[in-house]
Amino acid sequence: MGTEDGDRAPEAVDEQNSGLTAVRPSTVKLPEQRPPGVRTVLDFIVHRFPRITRSVWIERFALGKVWATDGPIDAETPYRPLLEVHYRREVEREPPVREDFRVVWSGDDLMVVDKPPNLPVTPGGRWVRGCLLHLLLEATGNDRIAPLHRLDRLTSGLLLLSLNPATRPHFAHLFQPRSQIEKTYTAVCELRMDPPSSMITLAHHISRSHREYWRQVVRPDLPANAHCEVEVLAIDGGLVLVRVRPTTGRKHQIRVQLAHEGLPILGDPLYGSVRSNNPEDLARRLWLDAHQLSIREFPRPSSNEVLTAEWFSSRTPAEFFRRALQSRVDGNR
Repeated sequence: MGTEDGDRAPEAVDEQNSGLTAVRPSTVKLPEQRPPGVRTVLDFIVHRFPRITRSVWIERFALGKVWATDGPIDAETPYRPLLEVHYRREVEREPPVREDFRVVWSGDDLMVVDKPPNLPVTPGGRWVRGCLLHLLLEATGNDRIAPLHRLDRLTSGLLLLSLNPATRPHFAHLFQPRSQIEKTYTAVCELRMDPPSSMITLAHHISRSHREYWRQVVRPDLPANAHCEVEVLAIDGGLVLVRVRPTTGRKHQIRVQLAHEGLPILGDPLYGSVRSNNPEDLARRLWLDAHQLSIREFPRPSSNEVLTAEWFSSRTPAEFFRRALQSRVDGNR
């Protein structure tokens, strides 16, 4: 359940700020392989979040704003692979976010939300309160809502969330390999190659870049760990409309795989032609939409019943493509 910069928010909500709705602490998991030059947890945190100075992190450690499950962490705590580190996010000012999300469906245990672009799912980077979880907490009063899979800040579309911690592990199995869920995305890509065939099967090894921690890269020398099927729906004006069905769930997977194949997603600031993103500009977007979620006969917890359902985002592929083509005229808006 990652965010755009790769950390996540744990389930517990244990902090009140000036009488406002609670903000969840965030969590980052230390990699199994220790980065070069990193000796302590503090070293890694500074390496992981370079926008915040070492002196600021030292102060946060001293004030008890960084801790692990088994106890507090100080600035000299040695690096420990796979350690989960919790911390309090503090930002002077959060960039604006879109708040026009739509609850598509809600049951006793699950909720499906159609998320707009430019809205983080969980606290991350420069956003603490400006995220879908915080908006849902304010709207429902349920402080135990948690996402069951990833959806980047810049991506729009369907997100499945757990409403009940008691049944959350059961429904988390929906997103295990060979489970009964299918995710389908719509993407508008720049055409930097000969027109592709109507169906493409992509298989790559994706891992985090050692030089740029926030980016994922393709490693041709390693066995594939990311797979998806790509169907070309339309080609016009140097753009390609595709339907993508991933069968794995790597971070930034669709964006990385399409870019590697000469089909970067329009508006992608990390892997496309626009290598900058102004978070203040809510009109610009990444043209990637999680369009469909389908669940086939998944057992309900403690019951002989099964869950079969299908949901769609509000952005039809044809309209999505028409708007993307128009965005070229308007400056990728």
